[in-house]
Amino acid sequence: DKAEEEPPPESEEEPAEPEIVTKCLRSPGQLYYGECKAGFKERAGRWIRHGKGQQVVSACTPAGSNRFETLILSSYEGSWEEDQQCGEGSYKWSDGSSYEGNMEQGKMHGQGRFVWPDGSSYEGSWCSGALHGQGRFDSRFDGGRYMQGQFHFNCFQKSDGRWVDILQHMKNHELREILEGNPLRFEAEAAAARPKTKNKGSAAGSSAQVLRSSPEKLGARVREALHSNLVPFVLAEESAATHALESLLASGVTEAGQCISLRLAALEQRRQRDFKRFFRTALESSILSGSCFALVFEDDTGVGEEDWLQRKPEKEPMEAIPDEWGLPCFFSSSALPPEIFAPLTFNARGKARLLLPDGSDNGVPETAPEGDADESHAQPKVSQELLARAAASAENGVGATGHVFEVSEEELSQRDPADRSLLGLPLHYQVQPVVLATARIPELEDAEVRKWVKQRFGRVAPVHRMAIVLLSPEEQEA
Repeated sequence: DKAEEEPPPESEEEPAEPEIVTKCLRSPGQLYYGECKAGFKERAGRWIRHGKGQQVVSACTPAGSNRFETLILSSYEGSWEEDQQCGEGSYKWSDGSSYEGNMEQGKMHGQGRFVWPDGSSYEGSWCSGALHGQGRFDSRFDGGRYMQGQFHFNCFQKSDGRWVDILQHMKNHELREILEGNPLRFEAEAAAARPKTKNKGSAAGSSAQVLRSSPEKLGARVREALHSNLVPFVLAEESAATHALESLLASGVTEAGQCISLRLAALEQRRQRDFKRFFRTALESSILSGSCFALVFEDDTGVGEEDWLQRKPEKEPMEAIPDEWGLPCFFSSSALPPEIFAPLTFNARGKARLLLPDGSDNGVPETAPEGDADESHAQPKVSQELLARAAASAENGVGATGHVFEVSEEELSQRDPADRSLLGLPLHYQVQPVVLATARIPELEDAEVRKWVKQRFGRVAPVHRMAIVLLSPEEQEA
C-alpha cells in the first residue's frame, strides 16, 4: 500500500461528495503528489488518487560495485478518477515519447496526440490504448507522407487496399534507421554539422559529433554519448599517451570479461562454433554490474597469437578491416540486438532484461490496477531508510537523474536469490555498448575525423549511430 504521513479515517460507506485533500504518496517506484480522497470498504485505510495530480514512476539500475542510479521512467500530470488516470493528462516516457490528451482507466482513450522519440506522431481518436477512429499519422521516415482517415486498432487501410500496422511500421523503420540510416536525417545533420568557423568542437545530440577527451575524463565522455542515445566509438590519436582499450579499462567503465574481440568472434564463426556465447557472457556480466559492454576492432598491424587483452597494439592501422569482422555479421536478437545502437531507447523500453539468461521481468511496476499483481512475484517490503536513500529529484524530467546511492554488503546479503527487486525497490537493467579500435588515428580536424571514420568503418559498423570519443594529448572542449 502507498505510504503517507496520516492514514485516512476508516468508515463503511463513502459519502456522495467525499472530501478532497492534497497529499504526497510514496511507494517503491512511485511518487504521487496531488488530490486524493479517503478509501472506503475494501479500500478503507488508504488514500485514493482522485482529482488533479502528478505521478512519477522510477526504478534503480546497477551503476558499479554496490552502487545504483535512480532513473525516472515516466511522468504523468493530469486528471485522476478512482485511483486511475482518467480525463485530460500529459504523459512522458524516458525513451523520448510523449502523449497529450484524454485518458480512461489508465489508458489513452478519446482524443489525443502521441509523439514517438524520432518525432513521428499520431493525432486523433484512441480506444483503450490503441489508435482507433479518425486520425492522422505523420512519419519522419517517409519524406512528409502521412496517413489520414479511419484507423482500426493500430491499423490503417491504404488506398490500394493494403493494411498497415502502424506500430510494426514504426518498429521496422526504427530498425532500418539503425542498420542503414535515415537519408532525411542525414541531410539535416549534414547541414547542422557544417562549421561556420574552423574548430574542433561540434554540436551535441548529433551522430556527427566528436567528443575529445583525456584518459582521465573518458568515463564521463562515454556516459555523455550514451545519454545522447548514441554509442560511443573510442579512438586514440597517434600522439595520445595510451591506446583506446587500455584507457577504457583504466577508466573503470568496463572490465576485461565484458570486452569482445570481433576478430576472435569471427574466427569462431568461421569454424562453425558457438560464437554467440562471447556476446551472451559479456552482455550478462555488463548488464548485472552496470558496466559497459565493449566491442573491439583489433585493426592494428600487430595482431598475433598472444593474449589480445594484454598485448600492446601497434599504432599503424591494417590496410582494411575484414568484412567478416563487421557488426552486421553478428547481429542477433538473442546475442547482439542491433537495437542496442539506440541505447537510450532500447533501455527505456525495458529490453535489456530479455538478454539475461531467464529473460526475467526487471521489476518495473506495471500500470495494472492494484491488487492484480501476481503474488508469486511479490516484492519484499522496502525499508523507509532505503526508500529515502534512493529518492531523486525529477526536476530534470524523465531519464537518468545522476543520483547514485550505495547499498552495503550486509544489506545485499539479506536479499532473497529469487527477489527480482533491490530489497523492494524496482530494478531496471540497462545495456551500455561501447565500440573501440586499437589502431591510432592521425591528428585531424573534426570534419576530417568524421570522414576518416566513415571511410574506414562505414562498411563494418553503423557509424551514423555513434559519437566519436577521441583520446587526445590535450582535451579539447566541445
